[in-house]
Amino acid sequence: MIQLLKIVFYVLALLFSTPLIAQTIIKGVITEKSGEPIPGVNIYIDGTYDGATTGMEGAFSFETEEAGDHQVVATFIGYKKHVTEVKLTGNPIQLTIQLQEEINKLDGVTITAGTFEASDEKKSVVLKPLDIAMTAGATADIPGALNTLPGTQKVGESGRLFVRGGASTETRTFVDGMLMNSFYNTSGPNMPGRSRFSPFLFKGTFFSTGGYSAEYGQAMSSALVLNTFDLPEQTESNISLMSVGGSASHTERWERGSVFGELAYTNLKPYQSLINQAYDWEKPSESLGGSFMVRQKSGKSGIFKLYGSFANASFALRQPDINSPGGSNRIAIKNGYSYLNATYKNQLGGGWYYSGGVSQTISEDNIDFDNDRVDTGEHAWHVKSVFTNDRNEKMTLKLGQEVIVRDFTDNITAAEGQSLINEKAETLPATFAEADVYLSNKFVFRTGARLEYSSLIGTWNLAPRASLAYKTTEFSQVSFAYGRFYQTPDNERFRVTTDLTSEVASHYILNYQIQKDNRTFRVEGYMKAYDKLVKYNGNEPYNPTFFNNKGYGDANGLDIFFRDAKTFRNIDYWVSYSFLDTERDFLTFQSSAVPGFASKHNFSFVYKHFIDAIKSQVGFTYSYGSGRYYNDPNKDGVMNSQLPSYQDFSFNMAYLFRPQVIFYASATNLLGRDNIFGYQFADNPNSDGVFESRAIGQPAKRFLFLGVFITLSKDKSKNQLENL
Repeated sequence: MIQLLKIVFYVLALLFSTPLIAQTIIKGVITEKSGEPIPGVNIYIDGTYDGATTGMEGAFSFETEEAGDHQVVATFIGYKKHVTEVKLTGNPIQLTIQLQEEINKLDGVTITAGTFEASDEKKSVVLKPLDIAMTAGATADIPGALNTLPGTQKVGESGRLFVRGGASTETRTFVDGMLMNSFYNTSGPNMPGRSRFSPFLFKGTFFSTGGYSAEYGQAMSSALVLNTFDLPEQTESNISLMSVGGSASHTERWERGSVFGELAYTNLKPYQSLINQAYDWEKPSESLGGSFMVRQKSGKSGIFKLYGSFANASFALRQPDINSPGGSNRIAIKNGYSYLNATYKNQLGGGWYYSGGVSQTISEDNIDFDNDRVDTGEHAWHVKSVFTNDRNEKMTLKLGQEVIVRDFTDNITAAEGQSLINEKAETLPATFAEADVYLSNKFVFRTGARLEYSSLIGTWNLAPRASLAYKTTEFSQVSFAYGRFYQTPDNERFRVTTDLTSEVASHYILNYQIQKDNRTFRVEGYMKAYDKLVKYNGNEPYNPTFFNNKGYGDANGLDIFFRDAKTFRNIDYWVSYSFLDTERDFLTFQSSAVPGFASKHNFSFVYKHFIDAIKSQVGFTYSYGSGRYYNDPNKDGVMNSQLPSYQDFSFNMAYLFRPQVIFYASATNLLGRDNIFGYQFADNPNSDGVFESRAIGQPAKRFLFLGVFITLSKDKSKNQLENL
């Protein structure tokens, strides 16, 4: 019996006892690639709760009862997940793990050398689209607002962008990546013009003062890239009644698309009858224009955009001329303009993205100069395809090709009946490649090149580009950019000869920027070297044998920018300063000298204040440009005299009368300063041997603008405040 009980106890013990399992100790250390320990790393056996967290020295240790083949996983924010295959047998395991930094292209460092961006989409921008509209003195003109940034010069008789010692023709404009020719309205001699396009059509403005991407060419100084909106928020209509005209627009939005149309009419006759003008206007400026946009989403990520714009404008006036027997010349201009742009972008798979499009620009002028007639026209077509690969987190690759085809004509008919017809055409094929290499979240390097050919002058050009940026702290970084930029000479030179080659500029830019708590500080130094600039003999301007590419020049300077939207409640302001040291030997210059469009010192102070109590935003802008140089034939030397400084104090105000109604007022040059932009000298000296002169000033001392803006939509609070 006792023997039987022993057997039963033995069987029960076998059935209900827990087996003894060996435990494995896993320990080690986790470091960066440099060997620095990483505290706080979470390390565990995949699929279990067994694990630990590294200490200050990066060390860890834990035990597990698991057995067999398993994966040990180490994870930490900012680093790639690390997986180690192990076999658990009860024997201790020693691990040494190196974590690789995870590259985050959105939150990492970005290249800022030579670049200002206005956008609502990126956290690192310096300006917003609203800034362009609400900058006093800019009168909602894109170049007018950009002229308050460092790197630009105040050239009041032009109104165009002059960047870092470069002429206005050295800046090219693109819409959704496609070329836009004839960006400015036609204007008379020494009369400022405006850009043709409203800033309210664009969600972002990318303004590069140098060192820009290999994607853009035919611009020695600057690239201005405008990006249109994808889809509007809602269906709405807008009516604008202004002291210089009016406009009406309508946007229709559906689930995956939208259509927009606008008509605008401008007539300065009523305005100029009230405000004194320096010129005798026979027919004040009058224009009728419009624009349309179609947006349609395609599939999961594709979008098609179609944008078009047209305008017909005319004016006539008598302008003072010291060399005219009557003391003035009659100038009458009619301009017809149209622009069409179609683009498509989509994700192709495998990390590849496609964007491309086609654009067409047509601009034609009929100019009557006293009894002479000049008919000019330029047509340009642009086709472009870009493939971008973003699959590798450490590199973004961009490959593209494009072709620009343009023709331009001059038909000159003199009063005596003689005529001269000049017709030229150019085909500009180009291919480009560029790679952004993210060495870490703190360091990015960009390298690229652009190869292009001009059929007009029979020249191939290879333009290398390189830039890098290093993030010094969470909020600051340094950037460097280099590039060579080629450009076909101006159309005017080809009236005489095509025996020329491309002009070229080399850029070297060093930038430091810090952004924190709605404050931005930015300082940038640059060097720019010009070569192969066109020169000719001013005494024989139509002799092709005197034309050559032996000109050269340089531009060196320092740009400083500070913006603060934090310190004072409801107040936003920025300060910009530019120092420019530049000389050129080009065109008719007999030696190297400062060009007439360059000023050594430029300063702007922009202030905006929203006043809750009266539901208004007020702003003012003060602009200063040191005196530019001009050539006085009564003195020896080249560019031997200096103008007075340019100064302007402008003001604007927007009042929210009702949620859908806004009253707006603005005034330029409030203090009425008589800015002088240059002098016209007589062709021949008088009886005393002196070349007489007259000052070239402003068409009017100031420009006043009044407007009422009404929005009609389902959202009763929607208005155009962001568009002013």
